[in-house]
Amino acid sequence: MSMPIMITTMGSVFVGFLFFMAAFVSFMYKKSKKLTWGCFAVAVVLITVVPVGLAIYVANNPA
Repeated sequence: MSMPIMITTMGSVFVGFLFFMAAFVSFMYKKSKKLTWGCFAVAVVLITVVPVGLAIYVANNPA
């Protein structure tokens, strides 16, 4: 795995966890449901879809 793809994966997961925490905080402070679900949706994409997409890309394009 190349270094830029690994850094992108790690960054995506890190930002995803930040959005997950933002969703939790907005839920606890009773902010709008749109904000809570929006942050949660972005978190799910960043934590799951982006790393899996990168893994599939690396698996299909060996160095």
